Amino acid sequence: MTAKRESTWDDLESMVGEDFSDGKIRWATEPVEWTSIRRYCEAIESDFPLFHSDAMARGHGYKGITCPASHVQNHIGGGLWRPGDPTRWPVSERNYLATSVSQENNERPVPMPDTTAGFATDREVEYLKPVYLGDHLGSRGKKLISVAVRETSVGFGAFTVYESEWVNQNSEVVALSRSGGYRYNPHPAGYVPNLPPNPGKASEKRNSFDVPEAKASYMDWDNQRYYEDVEIGDTITPVTFHITVQRLVYEAGGNRDFNAIHHNDDIARAGGAPAMYANNGFIQGMWERAYREFFGMDGWIQKVGPLRMRIFNVVGEPTVVRGKVSRKWQEEGNNFVELEMWSETPKGTSVGPGPVVGTLPSKPS
Repeated sequence: MTAKRESTWDDLESMVGEDFSDGKIRWATEPVEWTSIRRYCEAIESDFPLFHSDAMARGHGYKGITCPASHVQNHIGGGLWRPGDPTRWPVSERNYLATSVSQENNERPVPMPDTTAGFATDREVEYLKPVYLGDHLGSRGKKLISVAVRETSVGFGAFTVYESEWVNQNSEVVALSRSGGYRYNPHPAGYVPNLPPNPGKASEKRNSFDVPEAKASYMDWDNQRYYEDVEIGDTITPVTFHITVQRLVYEAGGNRDFNAIHHNDDIARAGGAPAMYANNGFIQGMWERAYREFFGMDGWIQKVGPLRMRIFNVVGEPTVVRGKVSRKWQEEGNNFVELEMWSETPKGTSVGPGPVVGTLPSKPS
């Protein structure tokens, strides 16, 4: 009997453009609910009124409380367990990681080598409609957009990007998503790869790293910014996030990303990271906290990204989100403003730079 040939990265590269789904909508386990939004906002300390007040949201033209843009992705997954499923924890291994329902719903297997580690790296989302309390969301499609085989500081593998649509219970497309990750096998202990400099990583010691005071809110939400107030080169108010073990666990509870690399030092280090680190949802939430404070309640967030996570935002270090106005223009009656945003740690630029495009109202005449 001929042995089955193992898949290679070349096999995956040859399938760029293929959709690995069956075209059906994969519905989330539960609808968008208030406690989920509140818990998500706790970890990023966002007091944006449209996330908390039905009256404020309706007063600004919405049907009710809206879901944070960066939190929509957390209402797409299938959860870990549903009635009728077998147990997700069949053994008592200390670091056993249960697979989610959504991970088991891929109709077509992805042809790629076996890997033992991975993490999210890239995100690009175009938002088309608000998401409200009670909306039941799902994901449709899993189109492979790109494959880039790379050796990195943590291992050897490939960066992949997949495209999908996020829809609500009325089958309306609420967002278009491109999500990327790095699947790899970690380097053996003691191995030091010969790599070109990481564009995000600073030298071993930074002579200066300004860490503004961390505050729960910087905003008077009644003071709306207008298009006419904005000039190219304007900077946004930087927002500081101190990353602690408790905060990482809080955020995991808010965004349902329980991958142990984000709350277990041993697992994170086994994958090549220096320590446990902020997950993708936390990083996007940090950005949303900052850009909402720029655009205000009458701004609309049209698109976030593409952005890439370059180095780890690890426990015990602060992350500062910064940004500046890179473009502004008017088109089809809309006032567009593009921010160039990035995240900094003591070790360098950890996320971005990447664009955030939104709209601002015109100043009343």
